[in-house]
Amino acid sequence: MKQDILLESGINELEIVIFKVGSSTLGVNVAKVECILTYQPLTEVPNSNGNISGVINYRGRVIPVLDLIKTLKQDCPKQPQERLLILININNSDFAVEVSSVSGIRRLSWKDIETPSSILLSQNATPITGIVKANDEIILMLDFEKILSDIDPSLALKESRAIKGLEGKKLVVAEDSTFLLKVVNESLLKAGATVEKFSNGKDALDFLEQSSVDEIYCVITDIEMPVMDGLTLTKQIKTNPKLKSIPVVLFSSIASDGLAHKGLSVGADAQITKPEIEKLVELVINLR
Repeated sequence: MKQDILLESGINELEIVIFKVGSSTLGVNVAKVECILTYQPLTEVPNSNGNISGVINYRGRVIPVLDLIKTLKQDCPKQPQERLLILININNSDFAVEVSSVSGIRRLSWKDIETPSSILLSQNATPITGIVKANDEIILMLDFEKILSDIDPSLALKESRAIKGLEGKKLVVAEDSTFLLKVVNESLLKAGATVEKFSNGKDALDFLEQSSVDEIYCVITDIEMPVMDGLTLTKQIKTNPKLKSIPVVLFSSIASDGLAHKGLSVGADAQITKPEIEKLVELVINLR
């Protein structure tokens, strides 16, 4: 699958792959999808996590396969040979997910994606980052970062150890994940910063436009956010004569080498892939 379906960055749009797991209709950003595969023979790995079906050999790479049907506690009448695999790249990690079917690709605005209510974000609920209402259908945007970190805690974002370097600096952070926002905030506070936190790019931009530019040390933003994504936020900052001098750092699970050109095209000053928060804080300390 070609990842760069959207040639232009900063237009607040995305493409999602829509797929079924049992009776649930789910979505994932095309930017995270390498390809869709038909059935591949699996090699089981003894004593692996119960949600890992095994591994496949794909073009010389050993790829773990996540049994999404089991993880989401769904029933699927299709035999394994009839199911599909979606190969995903996030946080510099490659894995495949087994799904019942794939129905296609849809182009959306980030404005079309709603933030889930707190009831849907309860501890035992299916981890989702957004909800898309399409005609009579509801598409759930899966939080693959949370699913992965539950399987392998080493992939989870951990608080930075830095205890100085940002004294007296005011930072703006835009991040739609409540958990990740908390960890980033606490890491920056520990290094001496004050932090203004926002769950989407639109609210962050509104704050910046009403602020004194000299007070803002830098902006740290996720890319994938409802209402306004981080690429659009960056473009809005860098094309605004008042704001363009503010450094912007993209901190995202899709800020990979293969997609770095998107951040560069909108004027980002730096890009760090989650969950490298130590690198993020070190970079921000030395930004100016």
